[in-house]
Amino acid sequence: MMKRCLLLALLIGCVCVAAAEKRALVIGIGAYPDVEYGWRTIYGDKDIPLVVDLLKTNGYAAHRIDTLCNQQATFAGISKAFANLIRAAQPNDEVYIHFSGHGQRITDLDGDEGVYGFDESWVPYDALSMYVAQRYRGERHITDDLLNRWLWQLRHKVGRNGRIVVVADACHSCGGTRDIASQDEDERGGADFLILDEPRPTTPATPNAEDWLMLSACTSEQSNKQCVDPPCGSLTYALYLLRDQLSKMACIDLLPLLQNKIFSLIGRAQTPMLDGPDEYQRRPLL
Repeated sequence: MMKRCLLLALLIGCVCVAAAEKRALVIGIGAYPDVEYGWRTIYGDKDIPLVVDLLKTNGYAAHRIDTLCNQQATFAGISKAFANLIRAAQPNDEVYIHFSGHGQRITDLDGDEGVYGFDESWVPYDALSMYVAQRYRGERHITDDLLNRWLWQLRHKVGRNGRIVVVADACHSCGGTRDIASQDEDERGGADFLILDEPRPTTPATPNAEDWLMLSACTSEQSNKQCVDPPCGSLTYALYLLRDQLSKMACIDLLPLLQNKIFSLIGRAQTPMLDGPDEYQRRPLL
């Protein structure tokens, strides 16, 4: 009887492990709307097939990879995609989230970034680059605070043994846009900051912890230059070229390879950044 119980427990455990899935959400925005939105056309949408290919190379099934391209990637569209991802996630799942598009710093309204701080944000397809009273108050920017809340919901679903990786091929500082390759490397699109004329709290919020791996294209002091040939994001293309190593090499060992690869692609120094607990940085990216 005891042997039967042990065998049954072993079989149940095997079924649970086998049930774990690899899921992905890939967002790419290149052709933002009219000039009034304040964003230049970039190559974010060109990154999507590269990311899908590198995911398939590393064991992600096509039907588990959701993509949002250009006008699909509105604030509502991205919010819905995250909600669907969170709803579908199961214990021990591996989840990869990739954003390629504009980034911008926006006034921190809860005080967790300090007295004069700014939140980093992803810019959806329908977000404006500036504050317009009675019209746009930054409500369609995806701030790091909002992303943090979504990722914690996802963490609760996949559990401690699940894996969450977030890759942002966007600029989040001093201009908040991916540099588009041109003869003038200082040419930038959109406003440097989105300054919100809104009240701030008297008691600052406490910054939220992170329990996932975050790979960004550059430091907060750098702009993020794109590739010209092929037209795509430099971090995305570097990952694509190293796709056979992404499930074999620890992230901390992968990082200098990414930096060297990016330098060879764009011809200037740019430092990709890795954030998250040390134990996650010692694991492969995928």
